[in-house]
Amino acid sequence: MNDATPLNDVQTLNFTILSLMRDAARSDLASACCRFGLSPVQLRAISDLTPADVIEIVASTGNVLLFAPRDDIDSLLAAPRTVIPILASARVRGPARPHADQAGA
Repeated sequence: MNDATPLNDVQTLNFTILSLMRDAARSDLASACCRFGLSPVQLRAISDLTPADVIEIVASTGNVLLFAPRDDIDSLLAAPRTVIPILASARVRGPARPHADQAGA
């Protein structure tokens, strides 16, 4: 992707999410793990990315969303607005999948 090629909507979202995760992991890795549901290994890999790396990854993934919405997004959107925070926080979120380096460890 050259400098003149604009990002599509999915690429813009991927760029934004990766950049936010990178900055959060650099600031406070433990907090970022809790907020984003990723393992320390995954977030360290993201925090090591340069801005050029992020753009290269985003460009190479094309129209593929790197971080999909919650599987209960439809229920959250249909719920009364006052109940959404409770439903969102009450959902059981499984641990991040082990990174290849952690498999069998």
